Amino acid sequence: MHIESYKTDVKTKEDASFIVVLLQFVISDCSMNFEVENCDHILKIETNREIKEMVYGVFNKQGFYCQKL
Repeated sequence: MHIESYKTDVKTKEDASFIVVLLQFVISDCSMNFEVENCDHILKIETNREIKEMVYGVFNKQGFYCQKL
């Protein structure tokens, strides 16, 4: 397993929770942690496979920005 980190523009815990629920529906075999208190609003995902495009798709459909670090 490796950890992928994404810088986002998600500012509230409610939005972060909503995004995590959507991501877990699409990528059910991953462990996720959102750090909204961090100034870069970091999403960390522990995964065994390439998931970047799926993450970007969920964020874009919900009107949020994310960039893999």
